[in-house]
Amino acid sequence: MALKSDRVLVRALGPRLRPFGLPCAANMTVFRGSIVIVFSDGTIAPAGTATPSGLTVAPKVAGIAMHFQSNVSNPQVMSGQYGSGRVELDLGTYALPFDTAPTWDKLNSPVYAVDDETVSLTETPSGGSARTLVGTFVGLDETGTPFVTL
Repeated sequence: MALKSDRVLVRALGPRLRPFGLPCAANMTVFRGSIVIVFSDGTIAPAGTATPSGLTVAPKVAGIAMHFQSNVSNPQVMSGQYGSGRVELDLGTYALPFDTAPTWDKLNSPVYAVDDETVSLTETPSGGSARTLVGTFVGLDETGTPFVTL
């Protein structure tokens, strides 16, 4: 299910890659903690979003949004969190929910976005279209929580 509000994710310790800021695509809203993809024009949108006409999804470019940003037209709201403002994306290792729990035999398998909240080891579900590659399954912690490196 796609996010409807901000969320906080568990991040594994390790090297922190430089976050980068990109503008929110027109008519898109990203929430803090959402999985975000980058389009070929350098704008971002929630993972699982239909790609706008004339654009493609940048290969191997996904991250976690560091704050809320909405570029949906709303003349009633005056705030830096509305409009095409830049959103920093964090690249690292995160505990993300899977559609089907992964096991250790899937270590280092590619991970695909179901939506901006959930990931899967399945690229193309039966009767569905291909999902966007967002990272790699890197293991399970002692509680069985799966981690993905974006």
